Amino acid sequence: MIALSNTNTPDPCNKYTSLDQPWRANNETELDICDRRFSWDGWYRFFYYGMNIRMAESCVPTSRCGAYYTLWLNGSHPEIEDGVVTRQVCGNAGSDCCLFGSMSIKVKTCPGNYSVYKLFRPKYCNMAYCTDVSTITPNPQFNTSTTTTPTDPSFDPCTKYSVVDDDWRDTAIPYNYYHGHDDTVVEWKGWYRLYIEGKSAQIAETAWCERYRTCGGYTAVWLGGSHPRLEDGIVTREIYRSERYYIEYNDNQCSFTRSGSVQVKTCPGDYYVYKLVKPAVSSPMPTYCAVVFNSLTYDPCHNYISLDQPWRANNETGLGICDSVFSWNGWYRLFYYGMNIRMPESYVDVNRCGSYYSLWLNGPHPEIEDGVVTRQVCGNGGSNSCYFRSTPIRVKACLGSYYVYEFVSPVWCEMAYCTDVSTITPTSASEHNTTTPTPTSYSSDPCNKYSVLDEDWRNARSNHRRGHDDTLVEWSDWYRLYLQGKSAQISEWCVSYTTCGGHTPLWLNGSHPQLEDGIVTRDVYGTNVNYYYYDYYYYYNYNDYHNQCSNRYRSRPIQVKACPGHYYVYKLVKPELSIPMPTYCIVAFDSVADPCYNYVSLDQPWRAYNETGLGISDADFSWNGWYRLFYHGMNIRMSESCIPTSRCGTYYTLWLNGSHPEIEDGVVTRQVCGNDESGCCKIHLNPIRVKACPGSYYVYELVSPFFYETGYCTDVNTVTPTAAPTTTATEPGLSNARTTPPTTYSFDPCQNYTVLDDDWRNASYNYWYWYTSSRGHDDTTVEWNGWYRLFFQEADAQILEGFKSPKLSYNPCYNYEVLDDPQELQTRPPTGVFIGIGGVGGVTPT
Repeated sequence: MIALSNTNTPDPCNKYTSLDQPWRANNETELDICDRRFSWDGWYRFFYYGMNIRMAESCVPTSRCGAYYTLWLNGSHPEIEDGVVTRQVCGNAGSDCCLFGSMSIKVKTCPGNYSVYKLFRPKYCNMAYCTDVSTITPNPQFNTSTTTTPTDPSFDPCTKYSVVDDDWRDTAIPYNYYHGHDDTVVEWKGWYRLYIEGKSAQIAETAWCERYRTCGGYTAVWLGGSHPRLEDGIVTREIYRSERYYIEYNDNQCSFTRSGSVQVKTCPGDYYVYKLVKPAVSSPMPTYCAVVFNSLTYDPCHNYISLDQPWRANNETGLGICDSVFSWNGWYRLFYYGMNIRMPESYVDVNRCGSYYSLWLNGPHPEIEDGVVTRQVCGNGGSNSCYFRSTPIRVKACLGSYYVYEFVSPVWCEMAYCTDVSTITPTSASEHNTTTPTPTSYSSDPCNKYSVLDEDWRNARSNHRRGHDDTLVEWSDWYRLYLQGKSAQISEWCVSYTTCGGHTPLWLNGSHPQLEDGIVTRDVYGTNVNYYYYDYYYYYNYNDYHNQCSNRYRSRPIQVKACPGHYYVYKLVKPELSIPMPTYCIVAFDSVADPCYNYVSLDQPWRAYNETGLGISDADFSWNGWYRLFYHGMNIRMSESCIPTSRCGTYYTLWLNGSHPEIEDGVVTRQVCGNDESGCCKIHLNPIRVKACPGSYYVYELVSPFFYETGYCTDVNTVTPTAAPTTTATEPGLSNARTTPPTTYSFDPCQNYTVLDDDWRNASYNYWYWYTSSRGHDDTTVEWNGWYRLFFQEADAQILEGFKSPKLSYNPCYNYEVLDDPQELQTRPPTGVFIGIGGVGGVTPT
């Protein structure tokens, strides 16, 4: 085949992208650069500080050329008369110089003693194309002149600039999300205004040196000094780069290595313009770093959010609080029990300020005449007081000797902005509120006049921290609570920390009032974590182990009223400021028909407290509604006292912390405690509702526990016979009789059956699959009726014929006990499911 030349295709010798990247030389060390992330497009010419250089034609050792796997040309460069040729590129992996050898590129040698290459993305990361320093030749076209022509004084760059809007330049992007950009390959020309996703931005300043591999490239470039003021006009600022060190040893990244200079001007409208130039090519893949700042249309000294959180003080211990989950939005003024306080200007020890990594201001606070300034926020990492450098903020000094801060979300969790107790000053007299509350006279019934509060993050059954804080809310008058549209109430039981959207969940100390009680006052308590940070991870994963409820916080009391229609209203108030990020915890309860006649029967004798542990987990069961407990067909209740571990078919035993109600009590709420060996009630995660029913039985609205290997326990001392069986739609007759009369079939069940297609019954699922994906099924809770044909994912299946398959082990089929024959239901513990097998050898053809 003969390739015909295309006269419309430009000669790559005249149309290429210049790559002056000295770090590609075969005598340069590894830098973790990844050519796979570079946007390769077209032809490239290599330079070495402005001089010609070629790709290496022989194997290059690993850990050179700025990467680990070195890419070299497996073949000689062509002659000029050869035109465009194809060459294989090999990648040295250490043991084999051409282990990676499936990629080809195009090469052409040009007049002037240089070559151009049509490069492509390597298949793997940590690979880079290598150049050979022995091939360096002078470039006659290289111009080292830096003479700048005088600028027209009538020209205003604030009105004539180009826009640069690259979101990858954002300093907020974590250090390891670099994208292979390189500002040395950009043809910078003229003045530029920076944006990030349409928001006005500025180049990062010296005050917040960025670590390497941020801002879209490899070497972060930032401004050496602060930005000018409006009256300064056009100024020149040095630009510096971050040196490359591994993150574990990054103390010296900010070595202030000069990378050139740029001109800057401040423009009316609170933005900057820059005359950007190509950074020094000695910097590996440098990129200008940018920071987003909203243009101010108001004075933040009079438009701020008050942040009175004393736990932020530098003399307070760590609590594991994460400022990264807080919804930061705008400007904030810091208080300490109503007094002014500032951020610290020097490093704070770790495990302070309510968190582990303490954030402090790296630079002095401004004076009033300075207006809005930018400051870096450093995070103490333990070994380095400014280990984390990616959080610049704006600060302003205000009349009245206070400051406001434009806080932003930190990049990492376990970080919190600190305050300095040595800077506390009284607030002005006009800001003090010394009004004493007067007794309230209610002219209207709060059951008819209330505000609705429906915030799903307050759910006591959710353990996701969201950064909410009810001390920041302006509470006013009465509230009725909902969760996703369902009527809810404040929890009456201790709730584990970091639930309910904040850090400290608040709950009612005592039961809710009766309808006839009217308006009552109830104390409010908060769960006290009471631990030091060094065991945080232990605590977070096993947070039932610490005695959270004995050393509880006491918040301000609230008023409560029970209303007709089975709901409550609350006069909520601001919680105590000394409590870290408190939030009122609530629980949703559906209003249903009488649960005494609308329940699911649960006859699972292994729940009795005299039964041993089996590893069953109630967290796998799909709890939905109300349940009546049985023991081989007889009534049984939940235990009202502590049960030893490894009983009731599980390990952590759940029991009712309180007595069962009387019939006249109606539906009541009870806490469920869990014994974890270290304490009978160390697990506080399961409030349920209970009702006493005519016939001496109880029904329970059971919910899923948070932890695995937890199970609800029953008390064999409470077993009583059931009443004569009756047949209802929701309560089929219960009988211990096993006699089945002979059946005479007037129909063929092969033509009259119900389809059963449950993929979780598959016998091929092994123990590990069950352990990680269990669903808690139990065929004793199914109302079986008639004949069934089995399928598995629409393929024919059958019940296993004997417990013989080597594929079966303990706990397959998403249950606990495997049944391999229908008759086993009479003899084995009723916790199993029938299992089906399919595939080769397991299906009878139809």
